[in-house]
Amino acid sequence: MKNDVSLAKREKLRSYDNFAFDLYGTLIQMKTDEEGLAFWAKFAEVYAVYGADYTAAGLRAKYKQLTREEEKKLIEQTGCEIPEIKLETVFLRLLTEAEKTHPTAHKADIAGTAYHLSNAFRYLSRERMKLYPYVPELLTLLRDQGKKVYMLSNAQAVFTVPEIEQLGLPPYFDDIFLSSDIGMKKPEAAFFERLIAKHSLDPEKTAMVGNDYEADMGIALACGTGGVHINSDRLTQRDKAAKRAMIAGKYRTGAENITDVASIKELYELIL
Repeated sequence: MKNDVSLAKREKLRSYDNFAFDLYGTLIQMKTDEEGLAFWAKFAEVYAVYGADYTAAGLRAKYKQLTREEEKKLIEQTGCEIPEIKLETVFLRLLTEAEKTHPTAHKADIAGTAYHLSNAFRYLSRERMKLYPYVPELLTLLRDQGKKVYMLSNAQAVFTVPEIEQLGLPPYFDDIFLSSDIGMKKPEAAFFERLIAKHSLDPEKTAMVGNDYEADMGIALACGTGGVHINSDRLTQRDKAAKRAMIAGKYRTGAENITDVASIKELYELIL
């Protein structure tokens, strides 16, 4: 029976011509701390360099407030239900709208300063970043088989572009869609639909690969594509069944086009 299941998985996975990959939790192991006061104290020191004075708790609260404000504006402008703002806007407002400031000579290039603040935020909050095992091998295999490989990730481009370049990922992809560039994030169907339309993809020959049932498998069901769930969060069979039922009910469709695999390594071995 186990061999029959593996064979069915292999045949289904090999039938896809196009693979759209999530990034964090799927291809990249990433751990950040964006809540702890120790992080916000360090980030407040960065703002002090540019003349804006915050306490750790004050900076964290202001960041959350401005993020909510920017998300509300984007919803009003676009009608999108699941918006993705550019966080550079928030970091810039934190600089220019600080209630307490001191003179400094480092405010001339505002746009450049916002970029540097964004990357300081990411660098200081990042605790771990590395590829999961077999990521280069899998992406190379798919390309060698003539498959089209895309990235469709809920991600801030200002963070993600340097990170994927550092890890050597861009050459593996035919196109990269990041949510902050589009203004919306998974499982907003229009996000995936833009990629599908741009490259004239056949949904039945396309699979969304990711570790998140609601975002990744949800958008697959919403767009009528296949889904490949990478169980990097080590969900139990019971948990996976519950999540399958939840998204099947939400999108009023069956979940038979979702294939569960334990890891990128298993996906590689099945496609090989």
